Amino acid sequence: MAEETANGAPIRVQPGPANYWSYNGAISELERLFTWRELDRAVWVAGENAESAAAPYLPPAWRNPGASRFRFTGHCTREFVDWMASQSLHDATVIVGIGGGAALDSAKALSIKLALPFVAIPTIAATCAATTPLSVWYTSEGKALGFEVFRHAAEAVLVEPRIILGAPPKYFRAGLADTLAKWYEADILCEGKIDLPFTAQLGLQTAKWIATTLLEKGESALEAMRWQELTPEFLDVMDAILAGGGLVGGLGERHTRVAAAHAVHNGLSALPETAAHLHGTKVAYGLLVQSALIGSKRKLSALIRKFRALKLPVSLVDLGVNPGDRAKLAAIANAALAPHESIHLLPFPVDADRLIEAIDLVETISEETDECHQQARGPLDSANL
Repeated sequence: MAEETANGAPIRVQPGPANYWSYNGAISELERLFTWRELDRAVWVAGENAESAAAPYLPPAWRNPGASRFRFTGHCTREFVDWMASQSLHDATVIVGIGGGAALDSAKALSIKLALPFVAIPTIAATCAATTPLSVWYTSEGKALGFEVFRHAAEAVLVEPRIILGAPPKYFRAGLADTLAKWYEADILCEGKIDLPFTAQLGLQTAKWIATTLLEKGESALEAMRWQELTPEFLDVMDAILAGGGLVGGLGERHTRVAAAHAVHNGLSALPETAAHLHGTKVAYGLLVQSALIGSKRKLSALIRKFRALKLPVSLVDLGVNPGDRAKLAAIANAALAPHESIHLLPFPVDADRLIEAIDLVETISEETDECHQQARGPLDSANL
């Protein structure tokens, strides 16, 4: 579906997957969507940890002797997708991805390359990759290259809440941040536009409602993970991350997809010391920088306080980067301001000086708010996330 604005510039509306199931036992839907014969020629793409987490819930079709299996490691790269496509898959019937965003993006890209239906089984709620019609490309070293939008999203997304509940909380935190950014980025992209398509307006309002849900229920959802309880708050936040984020971008396309927060993420990915940090974790910091860019100190301070409560990064120090190293800041700015980057969609020009000033402001406000939140400072990692 394409919707046209008053000035004649169309947007492509892609709300999401053809089917989305989220309940205890949802993966069993796979054997109702496809026959045994079809599943016997399925291609499964899964990471080692993801496979172990999903194994107790996978249907017998997982063990079909005629199926092909690929072990995912690292990042979503064109080289890995091309290599999978070259492995005699001429009689394959469906691509099933199991894992997080990079694994699902890789399986999704393979399905497009082979013109086959794609089924996503997310094992973490760190991004909306399961429901989006796009893949984010990286180098093998983890540097972001951009994203590619495809003709359609998944045939089905099968969410087993018990898998997500048992995953490390750091992934859920990253998903919270990445999804929260949907509202703040969509809000600035849509600001002042009087000819906004209705579907983009729908996406914008959906993003606002999702952000409210995350801010109100995020901490309770993380507490539920601590006690391993499938509470209503946990389920709401889980679906907001997995389904909501993709829906927002699909409804509004360029009006509701990405802006400065994701560009700063891409800038951060140029630094090797940030490679160990998750996509959403770096987007969280990018969201703070975007707030600084638009001159909203009150919003910036509020976000810093909220991110501290959620144990998300509020400083470059939290990402293992020395904020006093001007060469590092220049490298972030250079990558974030590449000609193709979404930071240029902001309603005002941003150059390196302005971006570095915004980063400096985040560091300053973070230190000021730290006075009322005393804690040891250091890189966020799996030990204290």
